[in-house]
Amino acid sequence: MDREREWQLIGGHLALDLCNTVAWRSDPARRVDRIAAPGGFAGWFAHATGHPGTPDDPVGTRSLRDALGEVLDAHVEGTTGDGRAGAALGIVLGAWRAALAAAELVETEAFSLPLTLAGRTRPEGMGVHHFLALSVGELLFSDAVRRVRRCEGPGCGWFFLDTTRNHSRRWCDPADCGNRVRVRAYAQRRRSGTDA
Repeated sequence: MDREREWQLIGGHLALDLCNTVAWRSDPARRVDRIAAPGGFAGWFAHATGHPGTPDDPVGTRSLRDALGEVLDAHVEGTTGDGRAGAALGIVLGAWRAALAAAELVETEAFSLPLTLAGRTRPEGMGVHHFLALSVGELLFSDAVRRVRRCEGPGCGWFFLDTTRNHSRRWCDPADCGNRVRVRAYAQRRRSGTDA
């Protein structure tokens, strides 16, 4: 597999890129966990953060990732009030609380408000799992969560921050899922005879 494609970082936030380590999230027949293979997690983490890191809690990190996916699915579907994602939110918040307890905050003279925890901690000082949990908490407790979208490509399910001016981004990557949708629509128009 092409490493550049495998570690494509389209989320716009580390927590979203963690969720996106599962390819074809919404299609059980094609679903692939890209960090489950030997060396997969360390390769992804180094690519995503620029820091070396080995999984200190691989089961916990995959559980955090999957729970975050459920929470974000409920968020984008507008079903957060129906209680389905409550258990998943409990997993996420538990991991975040444990990470806060383990965090070594870096103090500097220069800062900007609001403070962000992920930017003020070092993964080598606390453990990779806790570092990722802080990133997840930072996303969920920030205004950025309002811009989280899920790719509309059939079966994709990847998350991203929609930073377009008119909030119109629909796909994880216009050249990937976006192109597949356009090609499929064109072929359907051709078959129905509505395309000249």
